[in-house]
Amino acid sequence: MNKIILSILSVIVLTGCFGNAEETGDQISVSITIAVEQGEEIIVDEEVEVEDEAILLDVLEDHYDVEVTSDGFITEIEGHSQTDSMFWVYEVNQEEAYVGAGEYELSDEDQVLFELEEWEE
Repeated sequence: MNKIILSILSVIVLTGCFGNAEETGDQISVSITIAVEQGEEIIVDEEVEVEDEAILLDVLEDHYDVEVTSDGFITEIEGHSQTDSMFWVYEVNQEEAYVGAGEYELSDEDQVLFELEEWEE
């Protein structure tokens, strides 16, 4: 009888250890807007569910067609490429971001705006 109980407990413990390989992090909701021409053309405007503290660049690459240089600079989003005078910039919660998208950790209800802006000297 003890061997049967020990076998059942072993199966339960092993199932608990190996049964679910997915991460079970908390999900958060963030708003992503992608625009060109100073917001005149909205390419994307939606809420996305992601894991808490997900990296912004990873979320972009998972949900949209994004081109990134080996240095981590975004050069194209959804078929809209930067040029010699236009570059992708982003802000979070209506404040300019001071880190690259590859370093920004998202928080619940963040509002992210990526915009293809003209660089004026």
